[in-house]
Amino acid sequence: MDILDEDLLGFWKGLNENNVRYIMIGGFATRFHGFNRNTDDLDMWLEDTKENRKNLRKAFANLGYGDFESLENMEFVPGWTSFFIGGGIELDILTKMEGLGELSFSDCLNMASVADLEGTKVPFLHINHLIENKKTVNRPKDQIDVIELEKIRKLREEE
Repeated sequence: MDILDEDLLGFWKGLNENNVRYIMIGGFATRFHGFNRNTDDLDMWLEDTKENRKNLRKAFANLGYGDFESLENMEFVPGWTSFFIGGGIELDILTKMEGLGELSFSDCLNMASVADLEGTKVPFLHINHLIENKKTVNRPKDQIDVIELEKIRKLREEE
């Protein structure tokens, strides 16, 4: 997946136009921070409020993905649910993040690294938070991500 793919840019623009509060996480955030590994899906942390869910539903409808009334009250089990968005991209939506201690969604959004992608602002989970999340989840691919992200963080600190 290319970060400047038209379907992705349209997706993020649609989220922003509908005031959806989100942070990009997972493998795509890992790539954003500098470790270029393959990922088959897009992971997004959604602020879990009634208003934000309504905004997400509106964004999906406006983007032509469908009008999913269930988005307003569904339980994201086990903390995430998949949808297919433009270009056949699988989107995993999470409403909870492991390993971030007492940090709230708003705390993490305020500290997020924001990319300006052809005029569209996209928040990515801060590298420190991403590392902590991946340490907690601890799948084999997360262990590799942690090693590489820690190297990147060290290089950034040395600059």
